[in-house]
Amino acid sequence: MASDSVSASGLVAKFIGAWNAETPSECRRLLEAACNQQTRFVSSSGEHMGVDAQLDSIAAFHRHFPKGRCSARLLMEHHGWVLISWVTEFGDGRPPLPGVDTAVIGPGGRFTQIVSFSPVSVP
Repeated sequence: MASDSVSASGLVAKFIGAWNAETPSECRRLLEAACNQQTRFVSSSGEHMGVDAQLDSIAAFHRHFPKGRCSARLLMEHHGWVLISWVTEFGDGRPPLPGVDTAVIGPGGRFTQIVSFSPVSVP
């Protein structure tokens, strides 16, 4: 389990980096560094498990929003739980979408669960 914000910040950077990756192989590399095949992803649009399913979700986002970009920052971390604020820029003129994720860092030092909430206003 990650015990400091540097480890949690690194995981957040890898996870958000996967969303902004230029190639599918880079996306997979970053996502596998942050998550595993048992990671549970939950959002208002549904739930899925594992890196492969999340790769499909990221690819679908980029098919719909080829100029889309995401940014994120670690808000806080304790006891293996993290709170992340993020913003999605669609790149098509619509306003950005802000949100928050809660995530759990497992014994292997990777996220075991990520739950997204959006839209939300974050100070």
